[in-house]
Amino acid sequence: MPEAKELNDQTEISGSFLKKLNAIKNIPTLPVILQKLGKEIRIPTSDAKRIAKIIEDDPAMMARILRVVNSAFYAAAEPVTSIQMAVARIGMTAVNNIAMSTAVFSAFGKAGTEFDRQEFWKHSICTGIAASVLYDRVRPVLTERFSRDILHLSGLLHDIGKIIFEQFFHSEFIQSVKKSEIDQIPLYEAEKLLIGESHMNVGAWIGQKWNIADDLKNVILFHHDPDRAGSKKWGLPNLVHAANYICIVEKIGNGGDAVPQSVQTIWNRFGLTEGDISTIVEKVKEEAQKSEVLMTFANGK
Repeated sequence: MPEAKELNDQTEISGSFLKKLNAIKNIPTLPVILQKLGKEIRIPTSDAKRIAKIIEDDPAMMARILRVVNSAFYAAAEPVTSIQMAVARIGMTAVNNIAMSTAVFSAFGKAGTEFDRQEFWKHSICTGIAASVLYDRVRPVLTERFSRDILHLSGLLHDIGKIIFEQFFHSEFIQSVKKSEIDQIPLYEAEKLLIGESHMNVGAWIGQKWNIADDLKNVILFHHDPDRAGSKKWGLPNLVHAANYICIVEKIGNGGDAVPQSVQTIWNRFGLTEGDISTIVEKVKEEAQKSEVLMTFANGK
């Protein structure tokens, strides 16, 4: 497996298309509070009190975080009533990742009926759940360790480039979805033909603008070709690639992809067989029932 080059080199967005992206005036941004949180959690002496103080400056975000932490998704044994308690319970990085999840939902409101964003977010959320279920199964063969929140956030963000396309290149993107289904080619190939770029590269571009972690940018960029992530960082892109496949095949939500890619190489790498899928799918569906709070955020509630 080759070593990855620098992320900026891998996006390979042409200069002409980059001009189109940079010309968009109302590209969604993430709240300044996330930048503050990102800096704070990197300080070795930071603690729950300092994290809480930042989040409490945004009461709406504080309320959303507490809703998630108290949901069945995190199976809280007793109510979490403050951000300090949330940080103590699940850690400052997990709280930061939950904050980013809810901010992403807020950044992208509902859109037209031609592309069902509710189904899109369901696909994204459940891809994260599937990645978490897969991880629990294959942890012994992985050298990297991933938290539940980072796996869910990886699923949530892996297709974020499609939302940029749907919102700002709407007609071409809808045509790409139709072409993918009619010609039975991967959606990203149809995107390249009709838009001039792939959702992976554009997703990585918005990830750069949002200053998200490199591991997450790798997932966005490589979820259709995880071997390009390199041997040192192959775990997360492979998990999301396989999770994405499961959700497409089982029609759990709809991210616009009509043609799932083969994952046999990944099954072999993880030591899984096709027979394992049914067990994994049942677990994914069971876990998805616990994600109702995230779905309400995705629906703008």
